[in-house]
Amino acid sequence: MILILIIVVAIAVSAAAGYFYFLQNVKTPLGPASAQKKTFAVLPGQGVKEIAKKLEDEKIIGDDFYFEIYAWLSDTEKRFQAGEYELTPAMNIPQIVGILISGKAISQEVRVTVPEGVTFKEIVSRFENSGFKIGDDLPKAGDYKDEFSFLADSPDDASLEGFLFPDTYNFFKKSSADDIFKKFLDNFNKKLSSNLREEIKRQNKKIHETVTMASVIEKEVAKDPDRAIVSGILWKRLAAGMPLQADATICYAKLADFKGCYPIYRDDLDIDSLYNTYKYKGLPPGPISNPGLAAIEAAIFPQESDYWFYLSKPDGETVFSKTLDEHNKAKALYLR
Repeated sequence: MILILIIVVAIAVSAAAGYFYFLQNVKTPLGPASAQKKTFAVLPGQGVKEIAKKLEDEKIIGDDFYFEIYAWLSDTEKRFQAGEYELTPAMNIPQIVGILISGKAISQEVRVTVPEGVTFKEIVSRFENSGFKIGDDLPKAGDYKDEFSFLADSPDDASLEGFLFPDTYNFFKKSSADDIFKKFLDNFNKKLSSNLREEIKRQNKKIHETVTMASVIEKEVAKDPDRAIVSGILWKRLAAGMPLQADATICYAKLADFKGCYPIYRDDLDIDSLYNTYKYKGLPPGPISNPGLAAIEAAIFPQESDYWFYLSKPDGETVFSKTLDEHNKAKALYLR
């Protein structure tokens, strides 16, 4: 009986000592009162584990373990509010938690809308004009292959062109280029459903070539109902060994975007670039824009027809032709 009592007392003493040690770590700031303030961002969807690790990495707290435990014990682990906050290592963990659940951020998110068909170059320009710092060292597909399997078919040194899914996004002003591009890629990952991936695989195609085709369709055709027909024409040309002869690829070969590209002149058709689908057969080396879901679905589900040619009228209507003679007459009629 005495032995049991001794054991119970020993356990109680150990627990008390452990709890005292825990409180000491929780209530003791990492830095002195003179420590400088730092801007700390809680991103939407981040959990307590990610937040704690980031606080430790940025040297605002000493150990993420104590932050996590405190959040769980105080029932605040699901109450953290997205935003940018001013924190300092002179704060202890309860103070930091109190600020992060208050929602009183120093800056809120900035909304950025990226429409279908814009290029990587245009997206970078759009963000920089909105005050974000992207820099010149732009990421490549190989940088994200471990995290996003849909990039497996892309060359390691390829840009992220084609995979920056057009949508409306919210970002903090201090978001890094990595944060921004990952958000785009994560959205693409969600939009390219398992059913779409299975259909691409069933057709013995690769995601990279399908997205490349979708990017051409996005820039070539303005109206969704026509896109599946154009998709059928372009895939049929590839199978027959014909050049795609897509004007949009000429623009990309000239400028890497589409500002001030049109009209296309005869001399432009001689540009020596693998993106020139008049000069070189097959698909271009990679996407020429960032297509929306409608263009991607059109590339995956082409519509069969007797047409081999098409053109877009100035009002956006697509004119289809079965023969080259019909196509030339349509050009003379609508593109004078």
